[in-house]
Amino acid sequence: MAVVDDLLRYARRIRDLRRAHAAVQEPAVAPAFQELLSAVLAGMPVCAGLTVVPEFVNPGIGRPDIALVRAGAPARAFIELKAFDKPANPVRWRLPHDKRQAERLRELHCWAACNFVDILLFERASEQATARVVPEQALDPTCTDAAAERLIRRHDAAPFVALVERLAAGAGHEPTARDAKHLAQLLAHSSRLVRGIVRDRLTELREANTVADPLLDVHAEFQTVLYAHPEAGGYPARDFDTLFSSAFTQTLAFGLLLVREGSGRQVDASAYQHMPAEHPLMRTALRVLTQSEILDVVGMGFTVLLDTVNSFAPEILAIKPNQPDPILYFYEDFLSVFDPAARERHGVYFTPVEVVRFMAGALDRVARQQLGLRGLRDPTLTILDPAAGTGTFLLGVAERVRDEAHAAGGAGRAELELRDLAGRMFGLELLVGPYAVAHYRLHHSLREPAGPAPRAPLPRLGVYLADTLSEPGAAAPLGRMGFVSMGISDERHAADQLKARQPVLAIIGNPPYRRLEAGEDRTLVGQWMNALWDDLKRPVSAAGHGNQLNTFPELSVAFWRWAMWKLFEAEGAPQRGVVAFISNRKFLTGWPYAGLRQMMRERFDRIEIIDLRGDVRLGPRAGIARDVGVFDIQVGTAITLAIADGSRAGQPAEVRYLDCWEHGMLTRAAKLAWLAQGAQAGELPHAVRVLREPLEDFRPRPFSDGAWPSLRECFTFSLSGLQTKRDALVYSSGRAELIGQLETFLAAPVPQAREMFHEVGARTVEAAQAAPLDPQLVHRVAYRPFDMRFHYNH
Repeated sequence: MAVVDDLLRYARRIRDLRRAHAAVQEPAVAPAFQELLSAVLAGMPVCAGLTVVPEFVNPGIGRPDIALVRAGAPARAFIELKAFDKPANPVRWRLPHDKRQAERLRELHCWAACNFVDILLFERASEQATARVVPEQALDPTCTDAAAERLIRRHDAAPFVALVERLAAGAGHEPTARDAKHLAQLLAHSSRLVRGIVRDRLTELREANTVADPLLDVHAEFQTVLYAHPEAGGYPARDFDTLFSSAFTQTLAFGLLLVREGSGRQVDASAYQHMPAEHPLMRTALRVLTQSEILDVVGMGFTVLLDTVNSFAPEILAIKPNQPDPILYFYEDFLSVFDPAARERHGVYFTPVEVVRFMAGALDRVARQQLGLRGLRDPTLTILDPAAGTGTFLLGVAERVRDEAHAAGGAGRAELELRDLAGRMFGLELLVGPYAVAHYRLHHSLREPAGPAPRAPLPRLGVYLADTLSEPGAAAPLGRMGFVSMGISDERHAADQLKARQPVLAIIGNPPYRRLEAGEDRTLVGQWMNALWDDLKRPVSAAGHGNQLNTFPELSVAFWRWAMWKLFEAEGAPQRGVVAFISNRKFLTGWPYAGLRQMMRERFDRIEIIDLRGDVRLGPRAGIARDVGVFDIQVGTAITLAIADGSRAGQPAEVRYLDCWEHGMLTRAAKLAWLAQGAQAGELPHAVRVLREPLEDFRPRPFSDGAWPSLRECFTFSLSGLQTKRDALVYSSGRAELIGQLETFLAAPVPQAREMFHEVGARTVEAAQAAPLDPQLVHRVAYRPFDMRFHYNH
């Protein structure tokens, strides 16, 4: 009976409001729903301590209209109210603003949508229940009070009460993660909510032509200082709002997570003050993102994100003996929810753990066998990833060092060696989002060898926000916020010291790879690197193949050239060491990359190649119908280890090549399993030696066993290609057909002939028609076996 009275009061209040103002909007009606909800909850003993908070009175786009808050806890259940003339079901919302809002709401664990008549309950995107609050006619301003009362008393309110009870239960649901993967997914949903709020606020500011706003200040700071040119990292700059929203969110989420683990305390808006000292730029970035003016925009999104970060039990991320570090897969699990499309974005890819472990093992083997060190655990071995991304390769190195040290001397030994590794392991990353993730992941793995945090602090983590390919000493950009520019200046100075003066013996990573568009060799690679890699072009031109260099500008080639500069030409370069890259396999063959191969043969003593193939764009080749790469991309890849140990005494490097096809490895799963088998030893058997000249391919000669002749021996004439722009006229599959085409052209009126000739000048067509058809010429261009090229030129 009490609920019926509450519904009667609710309906009467709304009818009165609509009678007073026919176009009354939901903010004016929202207090009536708030009062109804409070009254219904008051009658439920299980809802004691639950408060209905009217978020509709607060400005900003990040808040649903009503939040249910349990005493001592943040808001965890929400209701979005819509106008009477809009459907309650978000699937049917049509306005762009409403659609964007629906996307945000679907990231919440418990929420409801209501148009004052109907209400739907959701768990993220999944509809859980639906109910009618009151009959629609009972809210009609033309309905009499007596008629409305009869409708409501006949109405079954039980479904509505049950839905409210489930909503109240959701308000007490703490987002406790079961394990590392579940935490990554919860964090991703919270982060998607924040990203949507930031992106929508930017849209509002653009539509209003606003030029002065705190969020725009942070946007400009990211674009000018922290993301100086995102194209070099593979991200298009034309839609920086999308990139900024993602970077903003990831930096905020993983910054908070880092403070939560590093300090052991609950985080709030002052979290940056407790950032561990080894992450100075992360402290600055977190300070920028948690200014009160910015948190007013993020609103409820920040509340939900804080709740996720504060609610998990840190022990679920603890590293256990003889178990993989849960953080190895954490970012991939996060990304699978936060941004699934980011697995392939303009050359930026995430490396499978099997590849990372194999390459870390190979680096360990080379350090022992060729460089005379104690492998990755040697305190004199300095390691650098010049395209660190989210720190996956550095994490793989740390995992191997931790496991070996733990096996040798237990947790205490692992703690000491990881602290030592933190001081001699470096990374350079251009983009602030991945940079933030890398700092969190490495902080976690280097501080927790077996559970408890080490007694001594780590050194300043040597992962820097910087452009690897820029000239050391280049001025840092200045932004609107002085303290950010100061922080980035310090960061660039430290990165310059690393690039120009820090001796590095081991370089490992997955450099970005894509063919550069016209002009990008200047804007992305830069003048300094352009001058460096000119010496890769000169041998090709000197050999008479300069016309092949149009495909030379490839981003991974620039990283290969930079790695050789770092080992052999930079100040204090050690003149020895190893480069271990997984990169675009195109440099293994072809004239455009002959200069790179020659320099590698000259600089290094041993080159090991594992050709993983996977050139999906080229289609089936050599009878292989289903070759797939180890990345979910179209480009084929190869793992290359280039080793300089002085063993060849000036002779060209010994090249060893291993082909996955030869060993039947065609699927992605098979190739990764193959690498996993060789991870402990850091090598795979059955590589063959490549005996070729300095400019020639890094693969064995075709038919090198002599059993079959080469194609060049079979054909006396070869041509790289022919393009006429008039294929329909001068190409044919037979002599008679070609003669017919040419005779039709010669007999046609000039306008028709001009169209056939692809709109060349009328005088050219008339001159061609005036000349007699030469049967001998037609004979020469007609079909011939083994040569399907036909060209007619009067």
